[in-house]
Amino acid sequence: MNLDQLMDGQNAGGRGPSRGREARARRLRNATGRRRTRRWILRGAGLVVIAFLGVGVILAWLTVNPRVNPAPKVDALIVLATQAGAHDEARRLAEEGVTDLLLVSTPENAPASLCQESPGGATVECFAPEPVTTQGEAIVGTELARQHGVENLGVLTFDHHIERSRMLVDRCWDGELHMYEFEPVRGKRGYVYDFVYAMAAYAKTFLTPGCSAEPPEWLQTPIGKIKLER
Repeated sequence: MNLDQLMDGQNAGGRGPSRGREARARRLRNATGRRRTRRWILRGAGLVVIAFLGVGVILAWLTVNPRVNPAPKVDALIVLATQAGAHDEARRLAEEGVTDLLLVSTPENAPASLCQESPGGATVECFAPEPVTTQGEAIVGTELARQHGVENLGVLTFDHHIERSRMLVDRCWDGELHMYEFEPVRGKRGYVYDFVYAMAAYAKTFLTPGCSAEPPEWLQTPIGKIKLER
């Protein structure tokens, strides 16, 4: 073996360990990068979960502790088709002179006792919401209020429904808005059902930000089933 061949052999032998070290370094860098990416993904997911939990806690608090702001007098009062007792409370408010105009939501098969009355001398106008949801009540009810020249509007519904109703009506109404609350007669099971349904329905409310935006079918269908299975 001549000198040139010997030198080539020594150089080749030295490059082997060097290539191995470079490969190990690359694998280590790649593994470190993947771990760093996973950490950021987990942190981001954790922040999203915390944010959802925070919003959920706030909504749960507002559902059981709704903000009401009844006024001594409003130009019109929208009576939502919610729980038994809504018409009795609307009748009482009209007789006390809170309003001279009751706009009563009466979807199919809903109580319509107020439609044949004039409590306290108030004018009563019943309407069918379209769609047959709180959003439909907000759309049609506020349009009727505008037709009557209403500026100061009230909405009557039950406790767990106050905050969501406020969101929906406020999207369709630019004037002054007052929320009136009544507490329906119900047992513990009814109370829990109303709370669970209210929390589920918030998702639909947030996914339909406009006054007349349609909720996605994949969300409306299960919520509708919950309501029907009560």
